Amino acid sequence: MSTESLKTSITNLIDPILNAEGAELVDVELEKHRNHKTLRLLIYKSDGVSIEDCRRVTKMLQPVLAVHQLLADDWSLEVASPGLDRPLRTFGDFRRNCGQPVTVDYIDHGQNRHLVGIVTGVANGVVSLQSIPNNKTNSPKNHQEQIIDIQIADITKAKIELIW
Repeated sequence: MSTESLKTSITNLIDPILNAEGAELVDVELEKHRNHKTLRLLIYKSDGVSIEDCRRVTKMLQPVLAVHQLLADDWSLEVASPGLDRPLRTFGDFRRNCGQPVTVDYIDHGQNRHLVGIVTGVANGVVSLQSIPNNKTNSPKNHQEQIIDIQIADITKAKIELIW
């Protein structure tokens, strides 16, 4: 089974279980190092993910994954919160971050583009961003804020723009 089909099978199996627990699957990561293999599930809860949440979800999902032969004996299972600076990949990621500044790299008519903007909406596979002036390349006087719609499928990299 290919990595992508394995991720899809895992997602399809555990999504309903996590939703019933008030959690959302953010990402499935598979890591293989010499003698160690890890299946990492990143989960989100609106009130935050605690260590106890991770333990409970691990205990709940480990036997389910094993019975469906999606977690072999030589793999370890980790459940974690995605963290503040994690990549944004899914519709849910962008929906949760409406009103937040994000950095997005995307393809536009075959060209690589970079944008820092505020997520203003997400619908029908499209993320709408209000552009934010980049002080390195645009002076605030010359910059006109605009709404840019980007297909999620065209986004190559995105993350929350942390402001300290």
